[in-house]
Amino acid sequence: MNATLPVRTATAADLPTLARLRLALLQETGARLGAAEHDQLLALNEAFFREQLGSPLWQHWVAEDSGQIVAIGTLALFLRPPYPGNPTGRDAYLLNMYTAPAHRGRGAASAIVQAALLQAREWGVRKIVLHATEAGRRRYVQVGFAPSNAYMELTLPEEGAA
Repeated sequence: MNATLPVRTATAADLPTLARLRLALLQETGARLGAAEHDQLLALNEAFFREQLGSPLWQHWVAEDSGQIVAIGTLALFLRPPYPGNPTGRDAYLLNMYTAPAHRGRGAASAIVQAALLQAREWGVRKIVLHATEAGRRRYVQVGFAPSNAYMELTLPEEGAA
């Protein structure tokens, strides 16, 4: 196995690549984007990352190979009322975990997850949730994540849609 790729906190200079790799993730997991929608979503994602950069509620990481960003990951803090086992109500969502196909299997995602776990501990988080692809599920289980049937999802129609 090759050496683990280095991971660092994302900077403003990384935002275009964060957005580009996020769209690669979305497309790899089933999003069908026409050229215009792709370009619009790319711009919206870059603007989102720019707005959240430095926020105390968001942390983004990148992994590099020879100075090129090849993997990304994000941890978002969310607060809710305290509940049993979590008197602070601090939870987190791990998202945007993506490694470019040519760089998979070199530990980038694992290193980003470890950085996210460290950040979660610093934030006082008690629970981290994520949506895992079938390919990533085994790696998440290895670090202690467990499947959950506790969550449901609802997509609301856009305003004005029937």
